Amino acid sequence: MLKIYHIHPLFLILILLVTSCAVNPAVDLNSQVATEDKFKAEKQQGKILYDQKLQQLAETHPEAYVLYQQAHAVESRGEMDLAIETYHRAMQQTPEDGFLLTALGMAYLRKEDIVPARRYLLKAVSFDPDYYKSRLGLGYVYLQNQQFKPAATQLKASLQLLATLEGTYLLGEAEEGNGNFQKAQQLYQAVILADKNSKLGKAAATRLRSLSK
Repeated sequence: MLKIYHIHPLFLILILLVTSCAVNPAVDLNSQVATEDKFKAEKQQGKILYDQKLQQLAETHPEAYVLYQQAHAVESRGEMDLAIETYHRAMQQTPEDGFLLTALGMAYLRKEDIVPARRYLLKAVSFDPDYYKSRLGLGYVYLQNQQFKPAATQLKASLQLLATLEGTYLLGEAEEGNGNFQKAQQLYQAVILADKNSKLGKAAATRLRSLSK
């Protein structure tokens, strides 16, 4: 069954802001502040969503919750093999949990192991299509494989669910790969407006200069 995505209002505001900035290169301070505020609000919403999913896991599968917390802790210390092993143990408790599948897929991504990352993120999207992070990760996987059209599809869906800085930058790369250079420029401009001094902001500025040549 075809799933209809409702565009997140903050994502619409973001695109409107960026489009107006693309028409007028002299970006005013109000546009910059507004774009920063939108991403900050979405980041907070992402934290709330994460807490909700974690609480749901604790209530429905307490053993998987404990294992997830252990995996998350060792992952934060950079012990990726142990983290992945522990995520797998958590998955044995509830193999169709989109939240755990996403965590496992993203752990494989951080290990730069693309094949299992793709496998588990695809499963995560199939079981929980409304979680922005699994679609963000899957979009990144497609980008790594230079599959720009499916990357754009997943990243747009992720942004419609939650407008993140990472998703905006990656969608810029996907649109650039698809030859949609004006869209790419607009998305890079949004990242710069939101946080020009961050790693993503500097990367977006580099891509923007490249497209302007």
